[in-house]
Amino acid sequence: MRRNEGKIWLDIKNLTYRNDMAALVRLNKLTKYFQIKKDRLIIESQDWKALKSFTKAGYYTSYYVPYDEPSGLSTEEMNNCIEELQEIADKHVVCALSFPGDWYTAIKEKLNRSIDLLTWEHQSSQLRFLLSSAGREMLSDPQLKVVLVKDKGKYHR
Repeated sequence: MRRNEGKIWLDIKNLTYRNDMAALVRLNKLTKYFQIKKDRLIIESQDWKALKSFTKAGYYTSYYVPYDEPSGLSTEEMNNCIEELQEIADKHVVCALSFPGDWYTAIKEKLNRSIDLLTWEHQSSQLRFLLSSAGREMLSDPQLKVVLVKDKGKYHR
């Protein structure tokens, strides 16, 4: 990270409102020690309330959307999910929402909020993603800031 301009998406699985300050203090120490600028990190968690302190400290934060796939939800369940995301976006405590690619269409059609979007797609190859109509739509969306593509290898790109 010191030698190049890479970025890290840090998914903090166990972040809570109880441990957010300890995690923030530790991350501040690490970024200072390794000379990593805060804007090179995405801090993600399922606890949007715990992300508030990271956002205030200047980190780019993202609430991980923990819902089941949209195709498995009833209309009422879908509306409840979207309403919750709208409330989170309206509170301005996170910079973005992050979610599996299956949620992209529903969020774009129903969220109606100005908040960055981050997603990932599990495809057989990057080329397949780039050639798909959904992939081209995602890549042309200025609200969508990051698309991770799971390639055939072990790593996300």
